[in-house]
Amino acid sequence: MSGSLPSRPKSPSKPWVDPAALPNYGDTSSIAGNAPDYVKQLNYNTYIAYGVGDQDCFGHSVGKSVKFVEVNVNRKHERKGRLEATTIAEVKVTRHMLNGAGMLHGGCLAYIVDNTPLVVLGLIQNVNGVGVTQSMNVLFHAPAPL
Repeated sequence: MSGSLPSRPKSPSKPWVDPAALPNYGDTSSIAGNAPDYVKQLNYNTYIAYGVGDQDCFGHSVGKSVKFVEVNVNRKHERKGRLEATTIAEVKVTRHMLNGAGMLHGGCLAYIVDNTPLVVLGLIQNVNGVGVTQSMNVLFHAPAPL
């Protein structure tokens, strides 16, 4: 990966980041999907800089194990033409992602899910999609043992 992580904002008056201002953190040419290449790259850069962060950040080791494989944007006609972004990733589950029962911790999974679709939608609509999650509903279908 090239580039170093940006420093965290010093004041609460500037909490947002411009994805286009971030350095490239890796090659995204293998990511499939219909999203433009620049969206895939800027989404990945934002994920690494703010979703993963420095080594002392929460979730760093989990976040580094995520590999994006597909990014799509589709217009949902049944939802009055609203755009929907889908990011598909592969994650190698390791012991530090488990709860005491040896299953993938639900909070760990929520952290992974939380980090990209809004950035993709923002980039497609030419607005800053970087923000703070206000609500998240996750339905777990089955335990995921290591």
